[in-house]
Amino acid sequence: MFEADESVCTAGIDLTEFKTQSAAVARRNRTKINSRKGRYYCAARVRDNDTGFDVAIDATLRAAALRAAQTGMSEDSILSVRPEDLRKKLRKESRTTLIIFVVDASDSMSTQARMAAAKGAVLALLTRAYQSRNRVALIVFEGERARVLLHPTTSVALARERLRRLPTGGETPFADGLLQAWRMIQAERLKEPDVRPLLVVISDGEANVALEEGRPYDEEVYSLAESIRKDGIQSIAIDTTPTLASRDKMKRIAEALDAAYHPIDRLRAANVLEALRSHQRY
Repeated sequence: MFEADESVCTAGIDLTEFKTQSAAVARRNRTKINSRKGRYYCAARVRDNDTGFDVAIDATLRAAALRAAQTGMSEDSILSVRPEDLRKKLRKESRTTLIIFVVDASDSMSTQARMAAAKGAVLALLTRAYQSRNRVALIVFEGERARVLLHPTTSVALARERLRRLPTGGETPFADGLLQAWRMIQAERLKEPDVRPLLVVISDGEANVALEEGRPYDEEVYSLAESIRKDGIQSIAIDTTPTLASRDKMKRIAEALDAAYHPIDRLRAANVLEALRSHQRY
């Protein structure tokens, strides 16, 4: 069992923006014109076919007063509201971001302080997720299968405690870790169709347990990663492989996910903001 490496800095990783959608489109998707949920942020003229809206009383009275002033209404006249003065409320309802951490806790992570660095990265990101009021979940893979250590929650304190007590050892069922995360996202979408999932995969890229007997381990992981990408799920890949070792496997997994790729040594570096500036999301 390893303590978190507090030298890991994730300040350059953006958990709030995603790359498949422009900021303008994201704003439009958060605008609910006829919805009665969300924050009232401005008003619009009521059209003939509009139904089920809330009247924006302030904007309606302003429109009526402006019309009266333009038509020369006397000061002692009673202000009247006509149909053309009606204004409706426009509301914004923010989409929930669900950050699912998929953490490799297999035996290969117990060498060269890889697990300590992985825990450090997760803890740093958890703190920022809490500040943004995001929900988080934690899935670990080790032994024969992956397991959900924490179902979606806003309790970052609980996530920290589960992570702190996480031991390391055993085989590497990487494919099952991705599959469990994908299933969790699908279940959350059924409950909340507008949820915005973000997958954070932390591993050295090794795999030695297959879901299907006889199928090459790496091929299975790459195939699942591509399916997750095609499902419109955004990802971040943090590679815990040491600096001098080959990072081809985790790089290829990141490419299959179309994920932002971050080697762990860069997260430790003092110039982390410059090293990770290329990470852009919608």
